Amino acid sequence: MTQRSGSKPIVGILGNRTYDGLLPTQSVDEKYLRALVDLSGVDVIILPALENHSGLENILDHVDGVLFTGAATNVHPNYFEPGAEEARYKPFDAGRDDAAFRLIGLACERDLPMLAICRGIQELNVAFGGSLHADIATDEEHHCHGPWVSGAPLEQLYGPAHELLVTPGSAMAALTGGKTPIVNSLHVQAIDRLGNGLTVEARAPDGTVEAVSVDGRTFSLGVQWHPEFQASENELSRRIFQAFGDAVRAFRRKRTP
Repeated sequence: MTQRSGSKPIVGILGNRTYDGLLPTQSVDEKYLRALVDLSGVDVIILPALENHSGLENILDHVDGVLFTGAATNVHPNYFEPGAEEARYKPFDAGRDDAAFRLIGLACERDLPMLAICRGIQELNVAFGGSLHADIATDEEHHCHGPWVSGAPLEQLYGPAHELLVTPGSAMAALTGGKTPIVNSLHVQAIDRLGNGLTVEARAPDGTVEAVSVDGRTFSLGVQWHPEFQASENELSRRIFQAFGDAVRAFRRKRTP
């Protein structure tokens, strides 16, 4: 791998495409940036969410971890349920899908630390052969998760929603310190069939998968809620970003003697 100078590790954040103007814009919510800089103690760069981007492998030579953010778009069903009715899964972002799955594969090859949030955990699951529920708001079994309410205050949308039932002995259990956290909930899709090589770290009381890890990797954690929104005041959110930062620094030390 290419060595680089500088003391601070760098985390690449997979961006999202928005279409506020005539041309698409790559963007990242500032709360992710704040959580990484303030709690993980790293510098950040935005990774392009573009189809068939040939430079992703070279970009990863210069980062020590990858963050997959949430997004307002869904994973296209062609990746996990070919022939499914597309209307049930809209809206899509083909560039985000393509970049995410390539990055996950490359990161796993390098054992690069990964933190995947909301859409990120869904991408992680699909990358390992899993599938997704189209819309948990229409499924009576998934009653813990409030639907998106257009125009609602952010504090309401990202407010406490349900308990987190953590798998005993898991990495997430170590982060919770034996407590039962209350997490927020702002998602339409969720894990259905678990991907091969993933371990469930936590569930919601209704059984929805809320956290997974990748078997055999140093640090690869996916969470369905949004820890970045409450990172400054929530103990579990702080610990998640701090643990990610620790893993990123360890990776940098290992590859830059």
